[in-house]
Amino acid sequence: MITIKKAILFFVFISISAFTFSICRVNKDNNYYSYLTGYIHCQTKETCLHEASHKYDANNGMISKSSEWKQAIEDYRNTQYFVPDRFQDVIGYQIVFFPGIGSPRLPDKNIFYNSFWQGGWGGYTELYASIVEDAAGDINKIPVSLQKFYDMNEINKIMKGLGY
Repeated sequence: MITIKKAILFFVFISISAFTFSICRVNKDNNYYSYLTGYIHCQTKETCLHEASHKYDANNGMISKSSEWKQAIEDYRNTQYFVPDRFQDVIGYQIVFFPGIGSPRLPDKNIFYNSFWQGGWGGYTELYASIVEDAAGDINKIPVSLQKFYDMNEINKIMKGLGY
């Protein structure tokens, strides 16, 4: 027999699941990684690299939220920002000017979507995945000081599971 308490818990669970699913579908192409379920939906190799990087990040304790990652990004930004003619490629430019990097961090507004903060897209978690996407999965295109935060063998295993 279903009790009122069980029915309420079931309704709450379904509501949270529907809400989480809807916020994971954040772009018009419906490419996303669900931190809650570990599911990836992507349509191109580039977007799959991005989403696979989110999964790798999550599987490894959210590297993109670690103080070491943030410090490495800030160190890179500080060396590149003051000498802009030294930008070697689009990745260097992106790291310096990526939305939400270097601004005061506010608490996450949504506990179900780890990179949704300050009311929009950006931040260290999105930058983490965008770097792999922009490098086309080539570790040698990622700045040397950041390469230690990525294991392309593991990201490529995730990509194989996605058919790439």
